[in-house]
Amino acid sequence: MAILGPMTKTIVVTGATGTIGRRAVELLAAQKASVTALVHSADKAAPLEQLGARTAVGDFNDRASLERAFAGADTVVLITPPGPHAYEQTITALEAAKTARVRKIVRVSALKAGVDGPTDNTRQHGRTEAAIKASGLTYVILRPHLFFQNLFGSLPTILGEGKVYFGVGDGKMGLIDTRDASDAVVAAATRSDFDGETIELTGPASITYHDVAAALSRALGREITYVPVPPAAAGEAIRGWGDWAATVITDYCTAYSKNWGDFTTGEVQRLTGHAPRSADDFAREVLAPAARG
Repeated sequence: MAILGPMTKTIVVTGATGTIGRRAVELLAAQKASVTALVHSADKAAPLEQLGARTAVGDFNDRASLERAFAGADTVVLITPPGPHAYEQTITALEAAKTARVRKIVRVSALKAGVDGPTDNTRQHGRTEAAIKASGLTYVILRPHLFFQNLFGSLPTILGEGKVYFGVGDGKMGLIDTRDASDAVVAAATRSDFDGETIELTGPASITYHDVAAALSRALGREITYVPVPPAAAGEAIRGWGDWAATVITDYCTAYSKNWGDFTTGEVQRLTGHAPRSADDFAREVLAPAARG
């Protein structure tokens, strides 16, 4: 097992203000790793600096800013926001990393990424993965399953109606806690054991949203039920985020409803040394405290 020595090689984390990135920064700083958090504006820097990270300002549409942020780094944890131009932005980051002589990329990709996947997000990640593999850089590609934390979007109806509305029907899927995704990122960034691998990350069980609602009921001490809606309705519910997002959610829900995500792996355990967190763990440790304010 090869482990990165403390304060020896700099790790840059992009997407550092997001759920996965922020926890990864926190964990790396706690290990006394030399970590730089990429932020889009200086006013986002203070909370990350308080964790023990350095910060750098960069933009995925500004290659020069990324080159400056990546200068001197050994490893870049590459987390980019989803969107219609995500592939182009990621390629900009990859080229900046090569110019800055970065050695290794840890890519947070998407479940079953592939150029023939069921959603545009899946297909863009498939193209990005191909570019990373062709770049000549050392890499680890992590593909997390659907996140439990997405349930925070349903918190108003969970609390107000005791219901979760979503468009995946009775489909089963290996949902994952973002904490486990962050833990896997840190393992991949600080160790060489997983170099060259493409790894699907899942939770411990393939479950339906009815099972998720049951876990929420146990944690909140009140009955929560799952109400399936058509995939298109799930897309329309987020139309305010833009047409691309609405289409992607519709396409994902269609795929999940047909059990596209009905599988689990043991990869969280292999990378992190601990079992992945369950629906009950998430509901009890994350959602219930948030619901109580």
